[in-house]
Amino acid sequence: MKKYISYILSLLLLSGCLDIKLEDQYSDPDAISTTSTARELLASAYNSLPRHQLEFSILSDDFVTTNLTGKYAERLNLYNWKEKDMEDLSDYVWNEYYMTVAIVNALLPRLDNVTPKDEEDKLELDKIRCEAKTLKAMCYFDLLRLYAPAYSEANLLKDGIILKNRLELDFLPRSSVRDCVTEIDRLLTEAASVENQDTEVFYLSTTAVMALRAEFELYRNAYDKAVLAGLPLLADAQARWTKSDYENLWADNISADRLFAQYIFDSFYTDLCYDKATGDYFVLNPDITYDDADLRKDWAAYTVNMNGGQIQTLGKYNRMYYDNVTVRYINTLRYSGVCFTVAEAYARDLQYDKARQTVNTYLEAYGAQPLDDKLEGEDLVEAILLEKQKEFAGEGVRLFDLKRHGKALVKKGNFGMGTSVTIYPDDYRWLLPIPQSEYKYNDNITQNNPGWPFIKTE
Repeated sequence: MKKYISYILSLLLLSGCLDIKLEDQYSDPDAISTTSTARELLASAYNSLPRHQLEFSILSDDFVTTNLTGKYAERLNLYNWKEKDMEDLSDYVWNEYYMTVAIVNALLPRLDNVTPKDEEDKLELDKIRCEAKTLKAMCYFDLLRLYAPAYSEANLLKDGIILKNRLELDFLPRSSVRDCVTEIDRLLTEAASVENQDTEVFYLSTTAVMALRAEFELYRNAYDKAVLAGLPLLADAQARWTKSDYENLWADNISADRLFAQYIFDSFYTDLCYDKATGDYFVLNPDITYDDADLRKDWAAYTVNMNGGQIQTLGKYNRMYYDNVTVRYINTLRYSGVCFTVAEAYARDLQYDKARQTVNTYLEAYGAQPLDDKLEGEDLVEAILLEKQKEFAGEGVRLFDLKRHGKALVKKGNFGMGTSVTIYPDDYRWLLPIPQSEYKYNDNITQNNPGWPFIKTE
């Protein structure tokens, strides 16, 4: 049997080294002839899904610098939102997400040529199709949040991202934010059309689709739909949130809170640590604190000796590195994330009692102090976001929340002392620049994210 798709020229390795468009990196269109070969190509798409959670956290206010950060100039510049380093990151982010989209676009039309052997094989084929569409929706959603303005009625006709529905080389313009949202909605709707309760967390089950749907509906201010998608997932949530299970999140163990996790063979979170004896390039923002009775405290934060004192650095994968624990899972979707999505949607919909109750179920399960029962309006939303930051510090979530809410971003000095720089909501850098590698080939694209330089080459 022919080997499928000539394999993507060693995936991103060659896409970063050779001057070749992603769509040119495939061949052999008849290679996908069985569900097994289809699943193999889908596994390549899963494996190619970008992993920039650490960089997104450095861009946000999850971390502060240390006396060691100057030894890692690129990351220090990224922390301070320097143009050149954000452009470099953008180039990787854009091409890696569109690599995953390209693999999905190689897979989906070829599924029509597969003849299932029996009903079980047909169901597997349907699952593959739905998972592929979910992966594509996930890529589009992240790209839209990174390269387009925050969702609002005023921004619907502004440039979003490029929607690519074919593997063949197309020179397409950016679609509007409205059209991008419509496409993500379509993909998620079709992805949820087949019941897929796969127990393997590195596959995107129907439950994961609904979690992503809830987050997407919150993004586009459809608060009732966010609750409708997310609330059923929280039916037995309190039983999931235990000390032992929180520890399982940061170990090579099964966790009841995981909805989707990328399976990896090396941890990029090792980039946080200068060395185990000296400490980390970045440590937790000192504003992120945990109650003494909070069951998450020992794993979410990790105390190390640095610069003559006890410093709170990131726990989670970073603690695993310090403790020589193998990292196999990067938690991407969790039930606890659905909790905060539903709670914020309730609060935005003026259902304050339900919002507090939803968050407090989570907080009390972990032994943390519940939210004050008098909190309402923007004060309640802010409290929810702060608790969400505690839960997802270092996981790349906070940057999206800051942009969505139009918040000023205060970057502190070493160990949280003073202010390094403030990024205001109208700063052009909230939209990452369109990479030169895209508009070099595509005359329908320019550097039309304002403020960034446009470098056109012949």
